[in-house]
Amino acid sequence: MRRIFTFFFLFIVGISNAQALDFPISRPNVNEGATKVWVSYFIIDIEDIDNKGQSFTLDMIIRLKWNDPRLPGSEALIPLNSIWNPNVQIFNLRDVQTRFQEKVSVNSDGIVEYKQRYYATLSSPLDFKDFPFDIQTLPVSLMAFGFTPDEVELVFETAGNADKYSISGWDIVPIGAKNTDVKASLFNDSSEEIIRPKLDYSFQATRYIHYYWWKVLAPLMVILFLSWAVFWIDPSQVGAQIGVSGTSILTLIAFLLRLENFLPPVSYLTHMDHFVFTSLVLVFFAYVEALISTTYALKGKLKFAHKLDMTFRIMYPLIFAIVIFIYWVK
Repeated sequence: MRRIFTFFFLFIVGISNAQALDFPISRPNVNEGATKVWVSYFIIDIEDIDNKGQSFTLDMIIRLKWNDPRLPGSEALIPLNSIWNPNVQIFNLRDVQTRFQEKVSVNSDGIVEYKQRYYATLSSPLDFKDFPFDIQTLPVSLMAFGFTPDEVELVFETAGNADKYSISGWDIVPIGAKNTDVKASLFNDSSEEIIRPKLDYSFQATRYIHYYWWKVLAPLMVILFLSWAVFWIDPSQVGAQIGVSGTSILTLIAFLLRLENFLPPVSYLTHMDHFVFTSLVLVFFAYVEALISTTYALKGKLKFAHKLDMTFRIMYPLIFAIVIFIYWVK
């Protein structure tokens, strides 16, 4: 019985393979130029942008259509690998899960349609120089692997998206599609140059700034106001002046350690880094002024020490207001 079942199974597989071989596996209309492949997108969800991983995660459906008049119209789905296909894949892919079967439909006019749903993590180089006011571009890059632009042309057809994405902290809007050709040399010379057609459908992601107002700006303002309080303490009170200034510096250093969860780990300074370092300089200057005023007070020049404190009472908030305007008013 087992032998009969094995023979029957091999027989069915043989028939399926034989039927698959009846489909053409060469490019259609070879003498009529590049085969046009119409590409459509539907973005179901964008759920995450990973600052450290330089990537984003989305759920989407991609539809490909091309004309192959050699194929008969059929209501049944045909395995994708049994016919010629443009071998379109996601170029900037890191990880993916597919949801649909690898099959195509063919209508009576010979239009082949392939749809696939992807839950994918895509790479995207992010520029954090303006963080947290940065605006990032998130591309979904498709490439026809194994074909030159003279053989396959990727044509953007349409795109759709859900009304709202589950991602938080970002405002995301579609930019549109753009065709480019990717050129690569395997051996870093001109002996073998590979050219492939590529289609980018991109989004613009703008970071919401309100979160950083409350999580970064507000605590820093409290620390700066604490350091400002030193100018209101009598210069003769050395312990109180140095204690307040030292506490401000230690509090700011502890806050900077906490900021590691907010700031992306990049080799260059971001907009936020410049603001934080400027705040650190202000707190340090308050500490230096406290040392100077107490020194003059101990030398008997109490009037000059009071005048110095009075000057910084006015100058310090003005300088801080200018810093806030420069770094946080956009």
